[in-house]
Amino acid sequence: MPSPHPVARHLFQSAQLYPAGRHLAALGWQCWLFDWRGHGSSAMPRHPYNFETIAGQDVVAILRAVEEECAPQRPFWLGHSGGGLIASLWLARQGADCSRLAGLLLLAAQASSTGRPWWPQWQIRLMSMLLPLRQQISPRWATVASEAESSLLLRQWCRWNLRGAIRSADGFDYQAALGQQSLPVLALAGGGDCFISPPDGCRHLLQSFASHDKRFVLCDRAHGFLEDYSHDRLLLSKNAKNEIWPLLANWLEQHAALSRAPAQAAARQHQAGEQATRPGSRLLSNFDSG
Repeated sequence: MPSPHPVARHLFQSAQLYPAGRHLAALGWQCWLFDWRGHGSSAMPRHPYNFETIAGQDVVAILRAVEEECAPQRPFWLGHSGGGLIASLWLARQGADCSRLAGLLLLAAQASSTGRPWWPQWQIRLMSMLLPLRQQISPRWATVASEAESSLLLRQWCRWNLRGAIRSADGFDYQAALGQQSLPVLALAGGGDCFISPPDGCRHLLQSFASHDKRFVLCDRAHGFLEDYSHDRLLLSKNAKNEIWPLLANWLEQHAALSRAPAQAAARQHQAGEQATRPGSRLLSNFDSG
């Protein structure tokens, strides 16, 4: 592993994000990676769970752990697929302009796309009907899962994509609630990601935020990239290492000052002639792709 920044602390457990996390750590970021319940090194729970369980419990727990270790700095959240979705769900349940995160990076994260061709959309409908037959689903059976996953969680994903809206069982509209949040957001979608996270769903999730500083990047040949990225290759591929990881690093560098607590950042920027762009210690919380 490359020599990290002297103040960096690493917790590399997530197999999906480990390579990108190691790259960013070498650039001086403190990187925290976690495996949500049932993934990687985390035990499979006995009881069923869904995205809202993870957003309401697992996200809360990992943020508390990072804050206890790194306060008063605020983390950026980088999430691929479900890792970005759970951060969005958590933010939607917070008060207006939640300041616990400095920024959000979403890679192939969505759950409301209805823009697929008819056959993939019917595959989701069929999957939603068969999922209740088992409590846990192997990735061999459901390609939307990277590891053994809760049937309840996958049924929720299917329902949201079939209805074109991310709403809880009691009617809470997550995307409408994200209109209270104005933190900076970068969203990437793969041009070849036609089933799990089609670009229209990724764009729809980004548009839910009230942020003035939000950017959508469609990663395909038509927009100057080396390939039409698939769901996994957007994060794990030689081409991603050469052009996607630097894109993420550049965006983080441009927003690095926001990792200070708001009062800290304001005081710094108030000093004559200073453009605060690099705190002494930058904090990036990377999360499992789900």
